[in-house]
Amino acid sequence: MIRFRWFILPSILLATSFGPGLGLGQEKNSAKEPSSAPKVDAKKDAPKDLSKKVEKADAKKVEPSDANKMPLTKLDPAKLVPNLCLFKYRVSTASPECQAFVDQALCYYYSYVWMEAARSFETATQKDPNCAFAWWGLSKSIEKWGKGQQAKALDKAKELLPFANPREAYLIKARLQEKGAIDNIAQENRKKEAIKTLDELLALFEDDEEAWMCRGLIDAGSNSAVPFFKALLRINPLHPGAHHELVHHYENIRRPALGWPHAEGYIQSSPGIAHAFHMQAHLATRIGKWTKTTDWSTKAIVLEEAYHRSMNVKPTEDWQFSHHLETLMTSVTHDGRFRQARELKAKCEGYKFNHYVPWLKLHVFERNWESALAIIPKYAKNDKTKWAYYRALVFLAQGDIPRATAEVQALEEIHRQKRNDKDLDLKLWETKGYLMALTGNADGGLKLMGKTVLKTKDSYSHHSWGQGAYHMEQWGLAALRANRLDVAEEAFLEALAHDAGSVRGALGMKIVCERQGRTEEAIQFHDLAERCWKRADSGAIPALYDYMRGTPSSATTANANASVSTMSQE
Repeated sequence: MIRFRWFILPSILLATSFGPGLGLGQEKNSAKEPSSAPKVDAKKDAPKDLSKKVEKADAKKVEPSDANKMPLTKLDPAKLVPNLCLFKYRVSTASPECQAFVDQALCYYYSYVWMEAARSFETATQKDPNCAFAWWGLSKSIEKWGKGQQAKALDKAKELLPFANPREAYLIKARLQEKGAIDNIAQENRKKEAIKTLDELLALFEDDEEAWMCRGLIDAGSNSAVPFFKALLRINPLHPGAHHELVHHYENIRRPALGWPHAEGYIQSSPGIAHAFHMQAHLATRIGKWTKTTDWSTKAIVLEEAYHRSMNVKPTEDWQFSHHLETLMTSVTHDGRFRQARELKAKCEGYKFNHYVPWLKLHVFERNWESALAIIPKYAKNDKTKWAYYRALVFLAQGDIPRATAEVQALEEIHRQKRNDKDLDLKLWETKGYLMALTGNADGGLKLMGKTVLKTKDSYSHHSWGQGAYHMEQWGLAALRANRLDVAEEAFLEALAHDAGSVRGALGMKIVCERQGRTEEAIQFHDLAERCWKRADSGAIPALYDYMRGTPSSATTANANASVSTMSQE
């Protein structure tokens, strides 16, 4: 026997039926037959007929290329993508196609692919115009995307509440409350009322995955959201949205290792979504999983480019693509795969994506001084600090003492005017210390660089995107130039402790051990360097090793044939 529970929305009286023991996937489709709920008050709450508005808009002359565009997103209809994601969520529709597009839309939504979520939700509404959940999802997706008409979609979901099942009715009600689409709720109380509605939904339907997800997202960014995502994973261990949000959460609270299982779970849940393969890099570059992060970041680009071709999407229309390319660029450069990095740079330039700092790193790593110096005016033409800092690093890497001196002096002048600039402190200590080590004042220079290490070695921000060993490596290189082997050993061991993939740390320790006659240890550190760069370009390790073991006099040659300097992430 079906029991009835009533809840009241201002101007809307809804009858919602709750069957004992009904799971989400067990509810009968009811999209074509209204529930027993009374109809919405047409005079007050029903939105104006959308079709009439569309007809008026369409009455204008339409270009042939726009003939198939959908009314709210102005996008072409979606296509179903095989093996995109494992997630399924049963909604009130008798249309298998509508259900399939809703499932696809949710998977895109959980991965922040807002445009495709909106496209799939609107396509679902075309397959079943009475699917209230599809209109609800369309409203959310359009809002995130920032284009289209989310309010019209929400109005339509509100109009179709009689067609929604009880769970969907609660979700729609919560969004109406949060967006102020129900009268008599003060703005400061909207979120509170939405939370109350979601909590009531969870009290009645504890297995509802979308309820748990929405309840977590409404508290997104705080620790209070985590229990909701973890509870959801107990219901569905491969829920893509919960895993994705937890990756971000553990990155943000500076516990990346705790987020790694969720990075792997996200990939497993979403084998056809590029962003799932990208997200692991947010953690892997901090905890030294370089082999995995480079391969998976490459997979993200392959999937994304296939998506662009399939849906005729311009790379510039895909807001995630530029960041995904930049992340892969960082990984392959770190791994000594310079040829692939150059190909990525050319691709980015073709799309007009400007990733100047990663490109600068690449050219200094591969000892292409002309290209490195050519980037600085594009990146720092209006910033005297960046201009002087990056030029100083390139000239120090070349061993061009006169020009490095001029840039360090420029930084000193800027520093006199900005004595409270902590970031400028680090830049000056690094470059001035390195210069002093190359010009006969090793004690003072290494002390300055050691001060930089102490200020940054425990800084979470300095460990992002593989930068954890940066200042240690620089400190060690300067110490090698000055033949201060005790300082060099401390620096390079610190580098390896902060980045297990630091090939400079490994080769630096090899050189220290060779100079001290520690042959067996030198061989072990050489093997470590080979493992760090096992997929590097041919000859990359010998070239780096030859540079690092050079003498101070050879380091001051303007045409020095190598560099291990890296740039601080801006």
